[in-house]
Amino acid sequence: MTLSPTATEALCITGDPRSGKTGALVERAVAWAEAAPASLNTQPPFLFFCASPVTIDDTALRLSQRGLANVRVEAVGLAEPAACQHGPRTGLVTTPFDYACRILADPRAQRAIGRGGRMLSRAEEAVFYEDLKTCGLKRRRLRELWAFLQCGLANLNDGDPNWIQTTEERAILDLARDILAFEDAILPGEVINLAVRALEVEPTLRQRFGSPVVLADDYLLMSRASQRLVNLLATSKIAVAGSEKAALPAFEPYPCATGFEEFEAAHAPLQRVTLEAPFHALDRAWEAAPDLAGEMGLIARTIAEELAGGTSPGAIAVVCVNRTWRANLQRALASVGIPAASLGHAALKAPKGDLVPANDDERERVLRQLLDGIVQPTGLRESRARARADMSGIASHNEPSASPCGDSIAWRQWLSFDDALGRSAAVSELRRVAQPRGLNLAEALAALDADTLPGLPATSPFAQSLLAPYRVAQRLLGEQSEENQPETDIALDSAAESSSASAVTASVTSLSSARHSEACEESAAAAPSSIRKDAAPCGRNSDPDVPAVAIAAPEDLFGHTFEVVIFGGFVNGFIPSRDMCDPGVVVGGARARQEASDRAAITLAEQRTTRRLLFTSFESCDLETAERLLLHIPRIRLRSGVRTCNIEPSSYLEELNLGPKQTSGPTDQSHPSA
Repeated sequence: MTLSPTATEALCITGDPRSGKTGALVERAVAWAEAAPASLNTQPPFLFFCASPVTIDDTALRLSQRGLANVRVEAVGLAEPAACQHGPRTGLVTTPFDYACRILADPRAQRAIGRGGRMLSRAEEAVFYEDLKTCGLKRRRLRELWAFLQCGLANLNDGDPNWIQTTEERAILDLARDILAFEDAILPGEVINLAVRALEVEPTLRQRFGSPVVLADDYLLMSRASQRLVNLLATSKIAVAGSEKAALPAFEPYPCATGFEEFEAAHAPLQRVTLEAPFHALDRAWEAAPDLAGEMGLIARTIAEELAGGTSPGAIAVVCVNRTWRANLQRALASVGIPAASLGHAALKAPKGDLVPANDDERERVLRQLLDGIVQPTGLRESRARARADMSGIASHNEPSASPCGDSIAWRQWLSFDDALGRSAAVSELRRVAQPRGLNLAEALAALDADTLPGLPATSPFAQSLLAPYRVAQRLLGEQSEENQPETDIALDSAAESSSASAVTASVTSLSSARHSEACEESAAAAPSSIRKDAAPCGRNSDPDVPAVAIAAPEDLFGHTFEVVIFGGFVNGFIPSRDMCDPGVVVGGARARQEASDRAAITLAEQRTTRRLLFTSFESCDLETAERLLLHIPRIRLRSGVRTCNIEPSSYLEELNLGPKQTSGPTDQSHPSA
């Protein structure tokens, strides 16, 4: 990666987890910011990039305690996109994804890359993926090719003329670009890539969005595109920090492990600082319960003892690799009055391509987007803009401009309701006819409705399948437009009072980082609700301001620190998985990768606790439960007429010097904590 850096001073801080890398980076930010001369230009005084949104709050707090991060973003003219609502709203502590959204909101960036529009939400991206299936490839092959293309965009491979080598790859890439251009849309997976290309093409963007001081934490957990973005924005000094040891990805799906080498090659000579993790005494133990219910009781008693000793509920986390186990633990803790909440792990995930059936709320939301995207009379439009700004706290100048035909993405979402497969084929045919004439989807639908689109008569089956829902929406929009201004204001004010979620969705029509918020919200709701609908409400803390015990998967611990971590369900079948316990099922490189992933999960739990780490397991359960949980079953006995399975504690306990030697499970005993 050729960075062509403009920074005159570069620093690389490396060290093990919990060695103080973030603290050292904060101190360097303070020193550089104090030494920097006062500037009257519109550049931000400094930029601090985090690899994941979950670390923004902690970093901003540290900076604010040192007198930084309290500069209002409006002071430097970098207004937040409409739905970029995580963490402190200074705008100076952010993620590469958030900042790339701000860059792409600039008209100069859109002219430089020849792209405009807004970013797709998760539901809208699923509809896009459905349209992509019209290529005719088998689903598995399409998933493989799409993952390859997404990885290439994250690694900036699109700048290499030899990146695309097969006809299939070229066809999928061209089809994706045609669909996005037809809908005036941008994929979340290409946001950072497009921002980098815009900065490379348009020098004034670097002058506008760059900063004399740029810092990046967890640098190796960023994609190559994010690393490139960070380097392009530094105009004077840059510092990066991270751990060279294997770690779980935080947010971006394709982290670049060679980032330090490329950074050093671009900024030589380079100042390098290596930190050592301070030794801290850690109480590490293992306890076993006779059965699954006994383990839940054991964990509840342990938490109760900690709470009685003065430990805050927010300083305790319980992790397990099995989602059903976590759902039942939330239910058990709620039954004894212990507050518990799911700890979300934000991540940029590719769509699964499975559409969720639309309910009435989703239809109403899309209909509001359509109404907001269509040009309204001046008085009514200004009234709606003021009401939306009041509800969401967002200035109206961040809203996208309306068009006579409406928002193409919202129209595509509306057409996906009820008949996604057939509509994808119809939209593909409409795109084939309308795109050469320079029409987007909204304009093409209007022309089709007026029967003025040559090549696709309104009487054709494809046209009829699109016109039926289109005319229904037009009728509903007409009914809403006929309402007078006071009634509209009352309706909007009522919506603001009744639901804060409606206020947020009313503002997602601009290019923004709504994807981060979706990732956080979906992972917070996470697995329990999808496994047991009755377990999530009672297990989740209803008041976010009240401290609660965190229930999480091991990877969710990234960016958080707890006094006490309980690693529950530490049995064969959970960690390692059943397939890993059965010889011959997982072999070779796949086995080595799974073992590395398991050990990384254990190591992360050790690194995220400051005082106590407790592993718990259970010794038996009935056969039906064992099969449902996919536990490893070495032996079955009949006890009181019930077929009961012996359950072994995890074979990784031997590596941790905590448990007995096991006869099943991984054989490579090389855990660093042993």
